[in-house]
Amino acid sequence: MEALMRQIEEYWSRRAESFAEGMFEPLSVRRWLNVLLREFPQERDIKILDIGTGPGFFAVSLAKLGYQVTAVDYTERMLDIARENAGDAAGNISFRLMDAQKLDFEDNCFDVIVTRNVTWNLPDPQRAYSEWFRVLKNGGMLLNFDAGWYEYLFDGEKAAGFKQDRDNVAKNGMRDHNDYDEAWKMEEISRKLAMSRFHRPDIDLSMLMQAGFSRITVDTDIWREVWSKEEKVNYGSTPMFMLKAVKRR
Repeated sequence: MEALMRQIEEYWSRRAESFAEGMFEPLSVRRWLNVLLREFPQERDIKILDIGTGPGFFAVSLAKLGYQVTAVDYTERMLDIARENAGDAAGNISFRLMDAQKLDFEDNCFDVIVTRNVTWNLPDPQRAYSEWFRVLKNGGMLLNFDAGWYEYLFDGEKAAGFKQDRDNVAKNGMRDHNDYDEAWKMEEISRKLAMSRFHRPDIDLSMLMQAGFSRITVDTDIWREVWSKEEKVNYGSTPMFMLKAVKRR
């Protein structure tokens, strides 16, 4: 796993700057905050952990509202960009270089965990879910937004859908989000990742229960609410879902 983690870190370090481009478009921020705040506890003094913060989208957006956020990522370059994006809101964010599968936090210390497009990219997602359970307080909540991004590498029906997405993007004259220099490299890595081989979110529900979570729900239509028109065309065959799970002992 160490060699694979090194490949993942090197890949995202190279992609960090281009990946962040256009991420903080105001309408996108509003869409996502509407979803998060609808799910959050009413109290503003909650402790939030943003796992795999990347360029800091969740952390920065929430910090600007006054929330105290701890933002972790495995890639130093991503954290550098997240700090830059935070600007004046950086005082509300604690940035930490950390493996999502092995968190350097004590048990029971966060009220909410948020994460987006991270679980698919982990060599050991079961271990990650168990770690996230551990650091949540009793009654704490996990909000995980993700999709079966590379299932098309192992599923013929998904592969056909992926090809249709590319055709639809071209027909609409849109930017193809899969057309970048190292798309092949991420496919190469994804062939080694557990989540690429499973149907999601079914496997996630099983893993969350095994980790100890209860009151687990899944919203398979959340993409309709948070994605732009361009995202909906690019990823039509791979809709994003929201997993909500609560820690109860």
